[in-house]
Amino acid sequence: MKKLFLLLMSVPLMVYSQRDYSAMQVSHNEVAPGLYRLFVGNSVAVVAFNGPDGLLLIDAAYEQTIRQLRDTLNSLFKKPVRYLVNTHLHGDHTGGNVEFGKEADIISHHSVKAWLKSDRKLGDNNVGALFRNAVPNLTFEGTFYLDFNGQNIQMRHLGGGHTEGDIIIYFPESNVLVVGDLLFAGFFPFIDVSQGGNPLVFIENLQWITKSYPEDAVVIGGHGPVFAMDQVKEYLFNLQQTIKVISDARKKGMTADEMKQNHILKKWESYGTFFITEDRWIDIVFPFTAK
Repeated sequence: MKKLFLLLMSVPLMVYSQRDYSAMQVSHNEVAPGLYRLFVGNSVAVVAFNGPDGLLLIDAAYEQTIRQLRDTLNSLFKKPVRYLVNTHLHGDHTGGNVEFGKEADIISHHSVKAWLKSDRKLGDNNVGALFRNAVPNLTFEGTFYLDFNGQNIQMRHLGGGHTEGDIIIYFPESNVLVVGDLLFAGFFPFIDVSQGGNPLVFIENLQWITKSYPEDAVVIGGHGPVFAMDQVKEYLFNLQQTIKVISDARKKGMTADEMKQNHILKKWESYGTFFITEDRWIDIVFPFTAK
């Protein structure tokens, strides 16, 4: 498991170091009245909810794209952010905390606060704790409700899949569900085992989501396009199939390397074109399958 952890942690470090953040742009579309999905660098989703009570932001993308995100928010709303919700702890979702935390209350699961205020290491790099204003000051366990802009916004901790501190946010009047990195829409997900993630729990949490919210809900994940609920169900089915293929191959005595050499996930090769490749998905799932 330690070897797998080092492998997975090296991936985001290499990807982030090679990016030209200055060239990243922010696109946006209104998915419901006053509710916008902003896509930073064609990579990570941010959600903005505007109304008479003010502006609420879900996730804040990278620290390196604060300027582009701030410029987009100013062009759309011309007001400060009152609340910022962190769906989980990763830097591509919490990097902007250092800017927007100057004006907003930050909401998260309590484990996210504990992580961001700690002396943290990523691989061999010591990234240290975030500034006080960038650390969540409103945390919860279980569920949290916020009456804001005419909606009783429902936040729920659904951890143990992507990370320990995953939360999802539902806007009942808009019928929009924001699930962070519990949905890499159309791609293999990154499971951060170092932070309490587990691919089998990821599947269980997706199953719970598909059974607990309306069939016609709009679902916004942390990466990839906006999905309808039937697309989430199809995505879930395909991930279940890949796990079954890996599990069955292991029961037949195949090693992870042999699975890669035989391209046992070729049917789902399109799922490996974003961040987690077919081979890396095998590495993530393999330790959680039975011999």
